[in-house]
Amino acid sequence: MPARASRGRFVFCVALLAAVIAVMLAHAGDADVEPNPADPGVKNASKLDPRRPLSAELQTSVGDGFTLTCVGDLIISRPLSQYAAREPGFRSVLETLRQGDALCGNMETSILDLRGFNGYPYSNAGDWTLSALPAVASDLKKMGFDLVSRANNHAEDWGIEGMRETSRLLDGAGIVWAGVGEDRGQARAPAFFESPKGRIGLVSFASTYLPTAAALPPEGAAPGRPGVSTLAVTQYIDVPKEVMQTLAAASCRLQAQNCKTLPQKLTIFNQNFKLSSGYGYEYVMDDEDQAEIYKAIREGKQNADFLIATIHSHDCGQDCDNIAKPELAAAYLRTLAHRAVDAGADEFIVTGIHNLGPLEIYRGRPIFYGMSNFFWSDIQLPLPHDLYQYNRAVIDDAYLRPDRVTNWDLSAPLNAQGGFAEDYIFQAIITQAVFEHERLAKLKLYAVDLGYGKKLTESGIPQLATPEQAKAIFERIKDATAQYGLPPLKMTVEGSVATIVP
Repeated sequence: MPARASRGRFVFCVALLAAVIAVMLAHAGDADVEPNPADPGVKNASKLDPRRPLSAELQTSVGDGFTLTCVGDLIISRPLSQYAAREPGFRSVLETLRQGDALCGNMETSILDLRGFNGYPYSNAGDWTLSALPAVASDLKKMGFDLVSRANNHAEDWGIEGMRETSRLLDGAGIVWAGVGEDRGQARAPAFFESPKGRIGLVSFASTYLPTAAALPPEGAAPGRPGVSTLAVTQYIDVPKEVMQTLAAASCRLQAQNCKTLPQKLTIFNQNFKLSSGYGYEYVMDDEDQAEIYKAIREGKQNADFLIATIHSHDCGQDCDNIAKPELAAAYLRTLAHRAVDAGADEFIVTGIHNLGPLEIYRGRPIFYGMSNFFWSDIQLPLPHDLYQYNRAVIDDAYLRPDRVTNWDLSAPLNAQGGFAEDYIFQAIITQAVFEHERLAKLKLYAVDLGYGKKLTESGIPQLATPEQAKAIFERIKDATAQYGLPPLKMTVEGSVATIVP
């Protein structure tokens, strides 16, 4: 008996040492590796099976050559695949989408049949309530979509009823989705797609969402709430000393606060301000939300061979208030993305900002800090009455006969004045990440143009960009990457396709 116990301890130690060495080798060369923010920590290794170390379940295990294809926001209102018969550029896009082993995008609309729908629109601050015809679900599947993220600010445009109806139609089409649910646990939960080369997990969450759209867990006698998996962030506007002095004087007069000393931070007019050397935006992530998100990523990876993590975020760091310039993602998203990869994510995607953003390869994993739009449907029928009320001044200023304004007549000046007529809004990419030996081998970017200025029925349908358009698209990505303080990309360009090697 003692000899057997001694042999068991020896086997355990050898197995544990092997596991430690494997982890060290896997991380070799990763000088900036953070501790896994979702690691529960082993208190007593003797309670675990050395043949199944916890770290083993976090390994990427898709077959060599696994190719994940991803795109940005799917703002789509009607079936579109039929356009491929007469639009060669769109036909080429569909052929590209179908090349990989799995295809994902961000589903930023509700899918419902208003003829029998029992819910209602819930517009917010004059934003469009996006909707799509029921046939869109099967059309997306026909195009090749396997997974969609759904945590975003349009997930409840048509209330919880619209969220549920969208779930039903996506399920019927065989499209895997994540990011919403009947309570916070379900909204946080990873979803899985069974690809020929491995099980693919998806975790979806949002830092930009409608008021009260956040899913809640039960609390005491209060039940949980259906909704979106969210990451709460607190925004601060950085201002220089002279501006903070003015704000402090206003705070003293209106709130009887900050009267004697210059504050480092203050809140006035429902906005947080922070003393700084210049202007900018900062964000602080909620600790509880972070912990739950990293745990969901860890759990998703333990139950999959490959894990995609996505956030929908409008949070901006630079060029946030100049509609003539593309926005740059907030700095905290880099911290979030790195921690997500450390927790087990194999690809991290930021959607929400309507332009292409920086690109980073961290620990052999691609991170996209801005995927822009992929479909952009300006055909939105119907729109609720309060959108007209909210934008009454815009309508009165633009038209002689406001009573004759249609949904598109309303959208047209809002697009033109709100920055949605800029070329960069209609520049997009298809990404294909190819993995070999559990790491990114190469990343291919296909430049896409959404055809701004075409007739309404054709605008917003992606086509492979011309080499001239592609040049602008790839330069945008390289410039944004440099602005974000990331290493330059090893990019080679051939026509409308760029290849990046880690």
